[in-house]
Amino acid sequence: MNQVIDPTKDKQKRRAERERALASKLLQLPAKRYGVILADPEWRFEPYSRKTGMDRAADNHYPTSTLDVIKRRDVPSIAGKDCVLFLWATVPMLQQALDVMVAWGFTYKSHLAWIKDQIGTGYWSRNQHELLLIGTRGNLPAPAPGTQWSSVIHAPRGRHSEKPEVFHRVIETYFPNLPKIELNARKRRDGWDSWGNEV
Repeated sequence: MNQVIDPTKDKQKRRAERERALASKLLQLPAKRYGVILADPEWRFEPYSRKTGMDRAADNHYPTSTLDVIKRRDVPSIAGKDCVLFLWATVPMLQQALDVMVAWGFTYKSHLAWIKDQIGTGYWSRNQHELLLIGTRGNLPAPAPGTQWSSVIHAPRGRHSEKPEVFHRVIETYFPNLPKIELNARKRRDGWDSWGNEV
């Protein structure tokens, strides 16, 4: 009797084997190399007027940095040869985020959209979403067919700039074995290293 092989299950199995093999390779690299980097840079958004437009600025909540400072951050030194970057971008900072991704040595692949339960501010539209850009370097396996999350995720807003935990779960689902770090983390998370002035 001929056994029917499910091509999707076969691809999922091969992808899981590749991800496990990559994780074991990265764990043997010099200290503090990561296969997954999640970054939420302290973007400095310049309003039309610093006199009248600073009432809702991120600068009121935490120190921000210029684009050049963020681009010069030595993220490539902590990235494994094969690595994925998940990079948060607010709507008006999309171009800057893409520039940072390139400066850090990653190639844009896709993104997820966080749809918030409350509408925000904005010059051209009142923003109700943020983007989590996905970029890679090296030879990293994409999620196996049939395991991808929707590109749109609805979740409530928390404190200023706080991101929903569901996005950590997405990343952990895709890369359960790779060493992970969160840059500009708000709090520590099991299985992740954290960097930032709040941790």
